[in-house]
Amino acid sequence: MPYRFHLPDGANPLSQILYSIGSDALVSARKQMIQVIYEKNDTKLLPRERELMRMLSAKNVGCQMCLAARFWRDLPGFSAEIPEEFYQNTVAVNFGWQGFTERERILMEFGERLENDYKGINSDDEFWVRVYTNFSEEEFGDALIIMSTLIALGNVMTLLGVGSVCNIPTSQEVNTMVQQVAHGNSSQHRENKASSKVA
Repeated sequence: MPYRFHLPDGANPLSQILYSIGSDALVSARKQMIQVIYEKNDTKLLPRERELMRMLSAKNVGCQMCLAARFWRDLPGFSAEIPEEFYQNTVAVNFGWQGFTERERILMEFGERLENDYKGINSDDEFWVRVYTNFSEEEFGDALIIMSTLIALGNVMTLLGVGSVCNIPTSQEVNTMVQQVAHGNSSQHRENKASSKVA
């Protein structure tokens, strides 16, 4: 599957899409959204809850780089250590794993259904009782924004050729990617703006 965008030599495909394709205003808005999710912690959703949603999206895209990332490890200050079993059971969508909190199970169900059965969520009264027993409206509003953003970005990555074509990365490549994605790369955006073109 070819890339459907211009990728300068040495550039990271994920950060190139996030921070170098689009008008300055919209790229800036996307950058701010990603920083709120991963860096600024302006949301009340816990780091583990945000990692769970990210991993669900990575699983659906099939991006080896995203699946290998561990933000607690690769982004200093993101959170305390998150056990590897958490990641493995998230990717397996294992609702029975005892290490999940009830909130995490709800977010996992929400993420899976938003991706595959979004039309059935509204009429599921039992689901909404569980949602608002465990989340404030503001918190679940953040989950709506984050999960829908991740799903949309995942679909965009796939259609532009990023995802299943990614090779299994080294730990250094993962660390570099996380730093670029979380912190943004506005200087590269300005430098590459003029030369960006559809491949």
